[in-house]
Amino acid sequence: MQIRCYHCHKPFAISKDVVHAALDMTSAQGLNHYNAQCPHCRHANRLSVEELLHAAPDWQAKAADKGAAPDS
Repeated sequence: MQIRCYHCHKPFAISKDVVHAALDMTSAQGLNHYNAQCPHCRHANRLSVEELLHAAPDWQAKAADKGAAPDS
């Protein structure tokens, strides 16, 4: 995902793995955005969940009760 820093205006990229991890974190914590740090100036850039989903359309939310025992 290509991003242009809101502070220094330099472009930088975040990988698909980072996008998936950001989506996992925002969905688990109920957040509306993810803060991506610019590698040039270290300024936080807010990325909305919609922007992240646009960059990773194949992402699926992880089940919250993945480790729970099934009912018999």
